[in-house]
Amino acid sequence: MLSHSATRAVHDHESNVWDDQIRACAATGGVIGINGVGIFLGDNDTSTDAFIRHIDHAVDLVGWEHVGLGLDHGFAADDLNSELTRNPDLFPPSYDQWDRIEFIEPERLPTIATALAERAYSPESIRGILGENFLRVAQTVWR
Repeated sequence: MLSHSATRAVHDHESNVWDDQIRACAATGGVIGINGVGIFLGDNDTSTDAFIRHIDHAVDLVGWEHVGLGLDHGFAADDLNSELTRNPDLFPPSYDQWDRIEFIEPERLPTIATALAERAYSPESIRGILGENFLRVAQTVWR
């Protein structure tokens, strides 16, 4: 499981994963959870379109059965952003350009589901991406 990862082919950030890593995860039956951290999706871009671009890439690469959501939403985002300001040396250099890191909020899940449907994802694939794929992995691993 790559639980909180965006795709490096879509946005080159050191926290994102390469296509060969995504393929290796899927080859074991695993799931990549696309995160919702703006600096990983694009230039601190938390738009639904930026998020869906990463989902589309992963689905095109390994199939919807191996893609999920790992929003990585920080309920204490203000604390994280304060820490970034107070202690920038604790973060990789790529964080330096941002005063505030943005996150996709869980309340946007209906909008994300609608965007997937508008892109002709099937109801089954949407359910899988929204959580059933992670459930499958959990049921397989946690016996």
